[in-house]
Amino acid sequence: MLRGLRTLTSQYDAFLVDLYGVIHNGGPPFDGAVDALRELAAAGRRVVFLSNTSRLGAAVAESLAGIGIDPELYEAVISSGDVTRDAILSRDGGLFDLLPEHPRCIHLGDPSFVPWLFDLGLTFDDANEDTVPTADLVIASGAPGDDAALAHVQQQLVPAAARGIPLVCTNPDRVIPTSTGLTLGPGAVAAAYADLGGRVFLYGKPHAPIYAAARKLLGDDWQSERIVAMGDLLDTDIRGARAIGIASVLVTGTGGHAAALGPAPTPTALDALFASTGIAPDMILSRFAW
Repeated sequence: MLRGLRTLTSQYDAFLVDLYGVIHNGGPPFDGAVDALRELAAAGRRVVFLSNTSRLGAAVAESLAGIGIDPELYEAVISSGDVTRDAILSRDGGLFDLLPEHPRCIHLGDPSFVPWLFDLGLTFDDANEDTVPTADLVIASGAPGDDAALAHVQQQLVPAAARGIPLVCTNPDRVIPTSTGLTLGPGAVAAAYADLGGRVFLYGKPHAPIYAAARKLLGDDWQSERIVAMGDLLDTDIRGARAIGIASVLVTGTGGHAAALGPAPTPTALDALFASTGIAPDMILSRFAW
């Protein structure tokens, strides 16, 4: 259990930091977060935000400036939207080898949230009971409102899964922390599709492409023993860090596990959580603060 970020600066040069649940939950920054970013910048540490949002990193950076997180406090935002867009633009072989030359696509989600999706040369049909059975590709960027809505979406996708149609999910998070608690994320749709036997493609945390983008950005400074990842979700932030062999810090006082663990998690509660998920971090921090 760490007392604060200051204890990490002598050991790590680069910090891969989650946004939702660590820096903010859709509103203003958590107490101490901006000050901690200033201290890291003053210490010459490189901070890269890795976010599973479907939005592009440039759009996220604009919204961060609007809540007082200035660009000089971090190096870049790399989002799940960024790496998903890059995979589609480059016609990722793992996905496009399964598709016809000009695939017919359907989109599940709010188009205004992912305007980039419609600039990639894909052809989209409205998602309905007629188009789902004939689609070549499903792209999910939206989150169902509740379990009933998720079950409805899953039922809609039964014909696509039966035909072996791939589904691309722009945000692997199954749950998303908000100011009012946890809500379902787009990753819940991907999981529901996988439960049908459908083939799912994910590029954000904990999957390799988003870390490859971070590695490219850091360049010669990518030394695994000098990089630490920080996040609030075991299944994405911590699992992803462990998969690529970098140190991980679970933030427990804000975000995904905060309600279950409480403000002062006991060793027993932590052990139970780690045992139930099969994932454990290297370190624990109550909140992103100096």
